[in-house]
Amino acid sequence: MSTTPQGELHPNDFLAPEPYIVDRLKEALAALRPQVHVLTAAQLATVREEVQPVPAVHVVWNGFQVLESRGDGAASRLDHTWLIVTAVRNVSQLKSNAAARLDAGPLMARAGAALMGFRPPNVNGPMRLAPAPGAGGANGFFYMPLAFKVETVFQR
Repeated sequence: MSTTPQGELHPNDFLAPEPYIVDRLKEALAALRPQVHVLTAAQLATVREEVQPVPAVHVVWNGFQVLESRGDGAASRLDHTWLIVTAVRNVSQLKSNAAARLDAGPLMARAGAALMGFRPPNVNGPMRLAPAPGAGGANGFFYMPLAFKVETVFQR
C-alpha cells in the first residue's frame, strides 16, 4: 500500500519527500525476512523502545541548512537532512551488543543503497549521502543511522 499523497505538493513543504522515501524503502526491503518495518518519526513518537517493531528502518527529517539566499530574501536554496536509522534487537551477546551490530549492518547497507541517488518529487536533485551521527544502543537494541541530504528551493 502506497503512503504517497494524492494531489499537488506544496513547493515549500519540508516533509513532502517523506512518504516517497518510505515507499522506496518499503519496496526495497519487502522481500527480507523477518519483515522490516519502515516507520516515520510521527509513528514512533508514542512507541516505547521495548515494544517497538524491529527490525525496522526509521525515516526522520533532521532539519536543514541554508545554502544560498537571493538578495531580496524572496528565495533560498536549502539542504535538508534525512536520517535513515536501522533499528534491530538481538539479545545474544547482550553485554557487548555484538550480535545486534552484526544484524544492523546488512540492513543499513540495503536501505542506503535504495536511497543513493533517489529523487523524490518536490526536490532539486537526488538524495546524497552525508555525515551521520554515530551508532549506539543498549539492552539488545542497536541503532545505526545514515544521513542523506536533498536540496529544495524555499520561496514566497
